Amino acid sequence: MRLRGNDRLLLCAFAALAVGSVGLKAAAGPPRDGLTEARPGELDDELQARLRSQAFATTVRHVPMRSAIILAQRGKCRLSVRDARGGESFKTVYASDARDIGPVRYFYEGRAYLEMPGVAVRLGRFRAELKNRIGLSNGAPIPVALAKSPACGSSDFDLADVRLGN
Repeated sequence: MRLRGNDRLLLCAFAALAVGSVGLKAAAGPPRDGLTEARPGELDDELQARLRSQAFATTVRHVPMRSAIILAQRGKCRLSVRDARGGESFKTVYASDARDIGPVRYFYEGRAYLEMPGVAVRLGRFRAELKNRIGLSNGAPIPVALAKSPACGSSDFDLADVRLGN
């Protein structure tokens, strides 16, 4: 079957649109939705800085195939803090890694949760990407897993609303 002139023109127009669309997506870069960091270790640095500003001594324990664990101590208060973007599938791992400190709670967009807020995180990523694309970003919200010893009280240690990409 041979294409007529009009069909060839239409086919070329569709090809140009497809190439242009892919080019625009590549130029815009990956979605800024909080799933990926601009530079590796950015979140770990941010979490440590927040804790150090509250007089905590911090250390980082790197774990293969999982997010790093930030261990913090101030007096008898001990914390285990980590990036919870791994989602619900890691909740038993987080709990196991922090069992010597206390139960794990999750913080996301200023709220505390007993379980990983999976739906809220998915909606938050979508919202963050849309706001970034139209230039209204105030940073992508990041879920944080926190375990604390009983001596720590009820503070959220400035971890309730962590954002990257401000």
